[in-house]
Amino acid sequence: MAFVRRVMWKSLDGRIRQVFDAHLEHKSALNHFGGLFIRRAYDEEPIRSSGLVSFQHINSIHIFTGHRLLGVSLVDQEKNRLKIACETNAQLWYSQGPSGQVLVFVAPYKSDAGEIEEKEIIIGKYKEPESVSVDDVKRHFRVFFKYCSCTSQHSANSLLHFLYRKRLMMSDFRYRSDFRAKAINVAERVAILIVGGAAVWASLYAGGKI
Repeated sequence: MAFVRRVMWKSLDGRIRQVFDAHLEHKSALNHFGGLFIRRAYDEEPIRSSGLVSFQHINSIHIFTGHRLLGVSLVDQEKNRLKIACETNAQLWYSQGPSGQVLVFVAPYKSDAGEIEEKEIIIGKYKEPESVSVDDVKRHFRVFFKYCSCTSQHSANSLLHFLYRKRLMMSDFRYRSDFRAKAINVAERVAILIVGGAAVWASLYAGGKI
């Protein structure tokens, strides 16, 4: 079954390329993100020259942005001169494990002007490539473009964008235990305040002061 699922990667590659090519028709919109590019694992050396086919190596597809200028200058500490700040390499990528399962990630812009808390977020988990439909891929791209807007330094401080990023993180199974622990901690503090307040109220009532 692992072999069969890895063979399925080729058809998923075609669906991703179909959606990617459709977006390339809107170059003016993509320029706002720094352009859009694609890279596959089998495009990279030494896989490209190895003669291996897709089911014989770990598959991945990276969709990534180019450079996006921020319109402000800052000091390049290494060269001791001014440079125009930019952000680049926000990513949407598909990765296949040895047993054929597929994970879909988004990663934020890398910026000269600031950092985003998370390194990447899982937005999809599938048993096999055939489970990922064209509609799924379209949804991944929509999430990716929204995430680009939310992690750009021009809008990263927006409360709505911050909440959107947190919502994506909560859907990532790796972060759920962290959020659960934080929620329990907050609930315990609230409970302590309520119990403490009730005890004070009861003491005042028993003393006839209220």
